[in-house]
Amino acid sequence: MRTEHLPSCVLKGGEEGRARLAVVARVLAEPTRLLLDRSEPLDGCTAIDAGCGGGDITFELAKRVGRAGQVFGLDLDEDKIVLARAEAKRRGIPNVEFCRADVTHHWPVRGVSVVSVRFVLTHLVDPGKALKQAYEALRPGGMIVVQDIDCDGEFCDPPSAAFLRKGELFIEAVRKRGGDPLIGRRLVALLEAAGFSDVHSSMVQPYGREGDVKRIPLLTFAAIRDALIQLGLTSIQEIGGITAELEAFLDRPNTTVGLPRIFHAWGRKQ
Repeated sequence: MRTEHLPSCVLKGGEEGRARLAVVARVLAEPTRLLLDRSEPLDGCTAIDAGCGGGDITFELAKRVGRAGQVFGLDLDEDKIVLARAEAKRRGIPNVEFCRADVTHHWPVRGVSVVSVRFVLTHLVDPGKALKQAYEALRPGGMIVVQDIDCDGEFCDPPSAAFLRKGELFIEAVRKRGGDPLIGRRLVALLEAAGFSDVHSSMVQPYGREGDVKRIPLLTFAAIRDALIQLGLTSIQEIGGITAELEAFLDRPNTTVGLPRIFHAWGRKQ
């Protein structure tokens, strides 16, 4: 998610944002593959990863469309686009193209078979604009797959004041910028309003006591630090205190964290 790309986005972009998204991608790799499996075989097709960030889903789609297909990653964060292009070159993936584009305005590609939109709509003042662009970009019968958050379900055990405060500040910041931190539960209605048919939804919630899933809360808090200060929601002193307490909590082997609920929704263009 990109601060330049999304005027309402509270998360830091650039190289730091790319590194955080890479951790998120590892945690969500399996449920994302299962979601993409809902589309028909994509060999030779064209796909779009809208709000592609560092290209994690772009590269997964590239495997599915094969060398005869093409995947376009759209993002307005030029730093992430540069990093994604370099990663594609490093991996030897020739069938991807990263374009600097605003997902709420005209997309540079039409007639595609699949559009993926992950963790973008939650930060948009008007998510319907992005969904309209997705609808117009798809061919008849083409599929959209969306993943987005519902922060209401985030939890930890045992209770942690720092973990709770981090979540409160994230929700306040997103709302202050005009986004919806609970948008996951609205995805079906949003897709239907955009004209998609045969819309369905499911939900996953990563949690655990070790590994990448326990890194994400601290990475996310670091990524919203600047926005919290700019919005006047907290002080540098409070941020320092939350960070130290959260680090200590997450370092303990007997603590469990549950990330925000992640809703998956999919539908087709008639």
